[in-house]
Amino acid sequence: MVEIPELSKEETQKIASEMFVGILVGTGAYIRQKLGPEAEDELGTMAAQGCAMNLNALGVDTPLKYALHYATMSKNLHGSDVEVEGDSESAILDTKTCATLKAAMEFKEKGMPISREEYCRGCIDGYHKKVAANIGMNLAATFTEGGCRMTITK
Repeated sequence: MVEIPELSKEETQKIASEMFVGILVGTGAYIRQKLGPEAEDELGTMAAQGCAMNLNALGVDTPLKYALHYATMSKNLHGSDVEVEGDSESAILDTKTCATLKAAMEFKEKGMPISREEYCRGCIDGYHKKVAANIGMNLAATFTEGGCRMTITK
């Protein structure tokens, strides 16, 4: 029997980020080409509704819990550098270095037709704002050199 190698945490996070970006961007491109941009927006809306149901089931009912949930996933699953501050009325999720954005830009260098603006706009407008709205919150974001700064409010 052949021994299966163990991956380091960093290797695992890089692969998870690359898989996430590849599936996300590839699916979006296919839907835009075959069904049009409105279909891609519909998919994002449906995905956000499903994620909101999951967040409700997890008890994510304040801006701070929202920020902590996504910071935890981003840090542990992808290896992003994130910070959170706030309370039950308002929270900030500051992604200093976004691992999935980094993966997307590495794919761009290899020929994937994606821009930073498209990727980040899709993340914020196509996903996070919709998820937050579905659980009764507002979300605004400013883009930074390595990521973004999301402000979540009730």
